[in-house]
Amino acid sequence: MNKPFAHLTLTCHAKKSCAPCDCSDAEIAIRHYASPKQQLAAMNTAQREWCYAEITRFMPNESLSSLAALADDELARMVLKAWRFSVRF
Repeated sequence: MNKPFAHLTLTCHAKKSCAPCDCSDAEIAIRHYASPKQQLAAMNTAQREWCYAEITRFMPNESLSSLAALADDELARMVLKAWRFSVRF
């Protein structure tokens, strides 16, 4: 399975106690990237491509060229937005 964020070994971004945290490495990383308080290295190609795939999985009309133009924090927020679309019914 593709886990492009596993090497970051970040801790849960939530300020509340959720121990033991059951968020995936990707969710923890995306929430860190989306936060203006975090100073992470730029996403690599595999991480950005994972984000594109995750966004278009739930929002298939999104243009890859417009997603590619987004900064890492904006891209991470689009992933969070796509996840919100996934739970609507």
